[in-house]
Amino acid sequence: MSEKMKTQPSIIQRMPLPLALLSGFLLLPLGGILLPITPEIGVPLLLVATRLLGRRFQWARRFNAWIDGKWQGVRARLKGDSSSGRPALWRWIVGAVVIVLIWQVLGSILLVGAVLWMGIPFDALVPPGGFGLAPIAPELSAMILFAFLVSFVPFFFANLFAYRYILKERVMRMFTLTGTFSIQRTFAGFAIWLAIGLGGLLLLELANPGVVRWTFNPVGALPYIVVALLLLPIQTTAEELFFRGWLLQWSDNGRRRRWVLATLNGMLFALPHLANPEVAGEDLIRIIGYVAIGFGWAWVTLRDRTLELAIGAHAANNISAALLVGYVGSAIPSVSFWTMERIPVLQEVLLGVASILIFTWITARLPHKHAGKSSTSQASRKKQPA
Repeated sequence: MSEKMKTQPSIIQRMPLPLALLSGFLLLPLGGILLPITPEIGVPLLLVATRLLGRRFQWARRFNAWIDGKWQGVRARLKGDSSSGRPALWRWIVGAVVIVLIWQVLGSILLVGAVLWMGIPFDALVPPGGFGLAPIAPELSAMILFAFLVSFVPFFFANLFAYRYILKERVMRMFTLTGTFSIQRTFAGFAIWLAIGLGGLLLLELANPGVVRWTFNPVGALPYIVVALLLLPIQTTAEELFFRGWLLQWSDNGRRRRWVLATLNGMLFALPHLANPEVAGEDLIRIIGYVAIGFGWAWVTLRDRTLELAIGAHAANNISAALLVGYVGSAIPSVSFWTMERIPVLQEVLLGVASILIFTWITARLPHKHAGKSSTSQASRKKQPA
């Protein structure tokens, strides 16, 4: 009986030594990189890496006590700490999974249903090289836009559902941590971003004469305009709720610097845009523009502790691309006044970075009664009734 009760070797101990060392050396740098950014992932990776490498190296075993202490902190976050006022880590993780699943499953059902109901041909839905290369009838553009955007409606409501019933927080806190949400500041963010975009467009035309051409066809454009004005704000707000609401509040534990949080958020925001045709193939470098924009919108959200400006700016960005200035290689069709041809990669990246810098500088000078409180963190408050 005593022999049977002996502790069985763990998976790490049973793993062949060469495989254990290889896995440990792969996980060690990855965990070290992620540790200051997302310790929820970095700490477990380092924990496994030191155990694997500790089978052969004494220096790895010396880190065991230190990483064990870090792991205890992550486990405490998983269980939650009522004194901190932050929801338990498992709620953030489960909520994120639920949001993405609802978005992808229900959104895909709505997308396919809309395509079949309206009889949209597949080759028109996903043209090679994206939209803008060839003219599309406004009626067909309206149907394609509706099919794409209706899939974001579940995404919008999934954010609200998860925040209220999984995090058990008041929905208003997803929009703002200041206690009030200003529609005026949202419109200000819209107007400022639109003005910056139009100014950038003028500079691009001066640097590349003829890059912007008039393409507006008023015949049959009204349905497209109605769809764009009704559904684009839902799509952009859904993205802001998830990236600058859910993910940003999750990652902000009150100890990370603003630039770290904004950089991480910009990278996460860029990930789903890798599927866009304008960054396909050799144009992948253009994704830097998405990282910069995500960084800037996260920065102003952290600075002001509210999504007011980010929601307005994101809506201005997508509505202007649909109705004012479309571009070749777009992920959605547009019935815009002008269409912009491809521009040099360096110009596009510089325009994105410059736009964010200008937007951040201007909005910092807008009146805001909560200015000076730079964190979205919930760590400093006591738990409020849900």
